[in-house]
Amino acid sequence: MRRPARRTAQRPPAQAWTMIVGACVVLVLMFSMFGTTAVMRQRVRDSTLEQIPNADGSAEKAPPSMPGRYPPAGYSPHKGTSAGLRTRELPGCSLHVFRHVSKAAGTTVRFLFDKQVAMGDFEFLPMCHYGFREKDWREVVTRFKDAAVDPARIASGEGPRIIVEIRNEWGATDAFENVVMKDLKELRATHSHLGCEISTSMLLRDPTAQYRSFYEYYIRPEQDGAGPNQGKPLWGDGFAEWASRVPDVQTRELLGDRCMVGATRLPVFDVDGSTRRGDRTLDETCKVTLSDRARFEKLVKEIDVVGVAEEFDSFWLRLADVVGFQHLEYVRSNTRGRHGAGRRLSTARSVLDDKGDETEDASVVAATAPNDLWAHELVKKTQAKLWAGCAGESKGEESKDGDGSTAGSTPGSTAGSDAASSDGGYGCELRRRVDAFRAASNEDSDGRKRVGGIPPRSLYMFAKANPAKDDNPVQPEHRARPGFYTSEPICAGFYTSLSAMVNKNDARYKCDRGCSFD
Repeated sequence: MRRPARRTAQRPPAQAWTMIVGACVVLVLMFSMFGTTAVMRQRVRDSTLEQIPNADGSAEKAPPSMPGRYPPAGYSPHKGTSAGLRTRELPGCSLHVFRHVSKAAGTTVRFLFDKQVAMGDFEFLPMCHYGFREKDWREVVTRFKDAAVDPARIASGEGPRIIVEIRNEWGATDAFENVVMKDLKELRATHSHLGCEISTSMLLRDPTAQYRSFYEYYIRPEQDGAGPNQGKPLWGDGFAEWASRVPDVQTRELLGDRCMVGATRLPVFDVDGSTRRGDRTLDETCKVTLSDRARFEKLVKEIDVVGVAEEFDSFWLRLADVVGFQHLEYVRSNTRGRHGAGRRLSTARSVLDDKGDETEDASVVAATAPNDLWAHELVKKTQAKLWAGCAGESKGEESKDGDGSTAGSTPGSTAGSDAASSDGGYGCELRRRVDAFRAASNEDSDGRKRVGGIPPRSLYMFAKANPAKDDNPVQPEHRARPGFYTSEPICAGFYTSLSAMVNKNDARYKCDRGCSFD
């Protein structure tokens, strides 16, 4: 039997080999490119996303699903006399909270904030200053969070820039300390990688001057009044009789849970008809304790910018450096009498010059407000650390007409530590700018002091816009900034009328706010 012929395996043609090899090369390149792209993406994330600090001081990368950073918005092209003293561009995204303490230059700060809004740079949210409730604050936080991740804002590169003024938050509690500050810390952790800057500030005032100003503004009208619950039998015969029965006004207000709001604006005596029966007793829970001092020290350390009203200009320029406020010039507020001839202030003097008999006032306040004196000294030294050691420190000359500032003094007028050197550093540079800022000041023909010179004219103004309450409310089509103030304020309190931003030169409407410095 003949065996079948042995079959020889045929080799694939050269073209087939080429295709096989090519396919293998493509697969290798695809796997290589996949790996390289993943590494490149991770490197991009690593290089562009900031570290988010944890509570223990460590850091972790921001989630890769979050949007990119808001870039700085640049310096405002609208320049006042002191525009050259700015050091920070307008932030791309910002939330700033100012803790207002009564009769400590807070009104001047508010007017400065109004100016930033009237220039179109910031919003006041929720545009009220008293009467915060917890749900109101929660709404502020929610609105900021929503605005920060708004796709339209992300696309434009312009995030929310919001200012909040807090005073007497939800019924005199410790909410600023234990709610607001904690929420801000959380916002820093969750939103700093977006380029959103979270900051805080606070001012205190020399206790003797603050007590006198508080008395003139709130208490003297009650003593001199003839209405129900008014008169000297209830409120005291003068400053000393009232002040000696109301301890530690500033510290109690700042801590929040020491009966400041109710007790400091109530009569200090009980009466039977018009006959005084005796002192009203202040509950022990209303008094400041040593543990409260520890709480206060912690707050001072956590708040970004603190200062005293006697060094207002140093506080303000420092705050502008931290937050990026662009318009520095201002007019001192409360420089005219507001309570008729009975008020001890002359029309040419500010609430920061409510001196009365200084020696007598100081003696009374030293006895009734030891914690206020301690707190003021702590904040004063904390602020002064910035410029301690700078060459040429001088006491300066106390202002006779400034709300919170001393026109002739310098930032070196208080003692501090060795935080700055005599040959430079931020504090010394700040001092030089404050001197230049004050040197640029001038006085209008009507006697108003323009600190830092002339500001740029406002672009916008607040005008009333509630059709249910206001005559000639702003019509929706006339809003110059449609995104500003388009709904009812979210809290009940001072200045809660619905307002809209219209062009400053819109003759159809009357300025409600935002025109103080024009």
